[in-house]
Amino acid sequence: ELRAECPEELQPAVFDQLFPLVVWMRIEEFQRVSLKMISEALLVQTPTYAGLRSLPLTIPGEVQGQNLVFAKQVVLWASPANQGARRMANELAASFPGVAVDNASEMPERATHMLLYLCEESWSDDRLAEQVKQVREARLPIVMAHENDTERGGVPFSRFFETTPQELIAAGLYRDLAIACFSGLHRQV
Repeated sequence: ELRAECPEELQPAVFDQLFPLVVWMRIEEFQRVSLKMISEALLVQTPTYAGLRSLPLTIPGEVQGQNLVFAKQVVLWASPANQGARRMANELAASFPGVAVDNASEMPERATHMLLYLCEESWSDDRLAEQVKQVREARLPIVMAHENDTERGGVPFSRFFETTPQELIAAGLYRDLAIACFSGLHRQV
């Protein structure tokens, strides 16, 4: 699609050099990742860095590389009724010390948060809507992770306004922002 929009004589130089396609996003932390990817692609073409495939670039103040921890242990409930939630919860637990995952079929007493993983398969199990209602009634915080990687079932957020039970939408489920989960280097943010 992008290749077709590029002048034919420039296509090999732009698309056949094995550089990653750099996506620009509206959130500052993701923009920093994109800037590092662009900078790295340019620098490895200079005589100083010729022959290198990657560089350990950092930007002062960036989130990546910082050891972020929670003040108290976090227990994420990843319901089996929420397809992919367990994998995402385990990914988060591997990235953040002090995060534990509970995969119980019903809301565990020890849970401090529910992970609502939003992907193509979200809301395919009717139990999920009932569990989300229960969690909201119990005032347990819900952490929403919106999958954007199509290989992991990512879909546009607008889809959830079609598939989420209207009762939950009307009750304000999506008033809080969902955390965007992208592929590649952007996923580390």
